[in-house]
This record gives sequence, structure tokens and C-alpha cells, in this order.
Amino acid sequence: MLSATAGDHEGEVDLAWDGVAGARSYVIEKSADPPTATSWGHGGVATKSRASINGLTPGTRYWFRVAAVGTNGQSGWSDPATRIAP
Repeated sequence: MLSATAGDHEGEVDLAWDGVAGARSYVIEKSADPPTATSWGHGGVATKSRASINGLTPGTRYWFRVAAVGTNGQSGWSDPATRIAP
């Protein structure tokens, strides 16, 4: 399950999710509100089951999703989580 919480700095959102066995990394996508099929864009890559997304516009609602990447390729996307950037 993906969760999004306010980060320690303005324009930062912290993400945490359940790790996937065999995952080598995780791909993160973000979207401004409301998310559409074409609004998702690259948000980052993580090697652990948590990440901080920086450079967001304070007061704007963002949506996030993650997918695990392993030897068999990329998994499906997680259910999205949303947060207004602080």
C-alpha cells in the first residue's frame, strides 16, 4: 500500500510503500490533480520502499503511484496515493 505524507521541506512529499520480493528498484510516477491516462509523468526511481519527491508546487494536490522493477520486468502500478504539497 502506497502512502504519501508531507515532507520536511516546502514542496516535498514523502512516499512509502510495501516492498516487493525480488524488486531491484521502483519507478515512481506523479500527476497533478486530477490524474488522467496521459497526465502521469516520471517522478523518480528508488531502490528502497520509500522516497521523497521534491520540487512540487506548494498548495497543489499531486497523485503518486509506484511499480516494482525486477528480473522479469516492471510490475503493474500500485493504487495511487494523493497529497497536497506543503
